[in-house]
Order: sequence, then C-alpha cells, then structure tokens
Amino acid sequence: MSSRVTISIPPSRVMAKSLSLPCLAIRCVSVKNRVSSRYCILPATVFMRPAGTNFAGQMPSFSSAPPAIQRAPATFLLVAVTVGCFLLFYPLQWMGMLQQFNFVPFRAAGGYVAFGEMGTEWWRLITPTLIHFGWLHMVFNCLWLWEFGQRIEHRLGSANVLALYGVTAMGSNYCQYLWEGPSIFGGMSGVVYAFMGVILVSHWRRPGWILPPPMAVFAFMLIWLLIGMAGSMEFIGAGAVANGAHVGGLLTGCLLGMLLSIAPHIFGRR
Repeated sequence: MSSRVTISIPPSRVMAKSLSLPCLAIRCVSVKNRVSSRYCILPATVFMRPAGTNFAGQMPSFSSAPPAIQRAPATFLLVAVTVGCFLLFYPLQWMGMLQQFNFVPFRAAGGYVAFGEMGTEWWRLITPTLIHFGWLHMVFNCLWLWEFGQRIEHRLGSANVLALYGVTAMGSNYCQYLWEGPSIFGGMSGVVYAFMGVILVSHWRRPGWILPPPMAVFAFMLIWLLIGMAGSMEFIGAGAVANGAHVGGLLTGCLLGMLLSIAPHIFGRR
C-alpha cells in the first residue's frame, strides 16, 4: 500500500522543488534567511496519510470534483460512458459489442450481413448511441453532447436530462430505422441534435430559460445536417451519415422543447 508524505511549512517567501519517487511524493521547501542571505531548512511537520484520502482520513467527496462536473454530473456521466464504450469497441475491435448494441441483431459471414428481429431486446432502442466508428466521430459527438447537455441540466436537473437522453435516443434511433430499414448504425449525434432542438425551441418560446450557445453554433449544426443529407460525405468517401437519426433527433428535441416551454411543471420546473 503506497502512502503520501507531505512536508508543510508556515507560509513565507519560499522556493519549492518537487521530488517524485515511486511510492512517495515529498515536497522540500527552503526559505531565504533575511539576515544572512543564506538558505536554511525550516522545521517542518510531517503528516502521513493514505494516498487518495484527505487529512481527516476520508475519501474525497463529490464536492472536490471540478465545478463544471458538479453542475452537470449526468451529462458528464453520459460522456464518460460513451468514451468507455468506444474504448471497448473500436480499438479492441470487439465485434460482439456491435452485434449486441446495434438497433437490430445481425450476423456477418462470408462478406454478407443477415439481420434478424429485435424481439424483446429492448435495450437496442438506446444502445446504438454508444457505438462510434472512429476517434473523431466519438470526440466531436462528446464535445457537442457536453455543450448542449450541461446547459439543459443546469435548468432541468440531472434526472430530467437522463430521461431526455433516453427518450431522444429511442426517437432518433427509431427514425433512422424507418429511414433506411435494417442496417448497422451508431453514434450520439441523434441525441445531440435532439438536445439542440430542446434548447432552440425553448429559447424561442421562453428566452433565456435555458441559456443557449452562440447562434453560430446552431447555424453550424444545421449546415452540417444539410451537408449530410445532400450526400456530400459519402461522395468524398468519408463514410455514410445517419441522416434519419439526425432529422429524427432534431424533430424529437423540438417537440420536447415545445412541451417544456408550455408545461415545464411536468419536469418539476417553472
């Protein structure tokens, strides 16, 4: 069991150096003597405590987390789960996860893909949002998820933003299924567009109720939606775009934003 040793001195004019050892972290501090202009080591008190605890011997509480995470823990959780699933799937090429998380089950053999029926595997309504097919795909979706999600969470709270995630994930994924039929697709972008729709409509109906990002962000997202629908990404060989999820997510978010602005008490807000 490793421990951490901290040497502390009274505050003064200090010159500090840090010495890192495999099991110990020691700070050595020297203070310039005002009379002789020499350096001397002042008496210090040594405190021993297990690594990862505070001086009271307690584990750090959630209050020690960065302020941004404290204000939007549910959104941070969604981002963390998305990153974790990506690390399991993409670098490790864990195809079993793709088969279990896709909207409809499938089997791949001999260069062919055979799709089955969802049956009672209801988790598939949501889990495609946790599938990403590249680093940029995952990173940008997480950035946009944080940008919109934390704004909604500040107003509606953590439980409601998780509920919105579930509803908009199902709505966007089902729209993609209706758009293209059985296929392999994934990504958080449907939820991202839904969150954007919630903010856009609620801000239009009740300005300032949910603090919106700059209008340039909305413009960029809508232009990107049109670029995807025009088939430009496939034309340049950048891969197919789940346009059904984007459009369905945006429409779902707009409807929820309208409901929020008309009857916010449903979500326990005014």
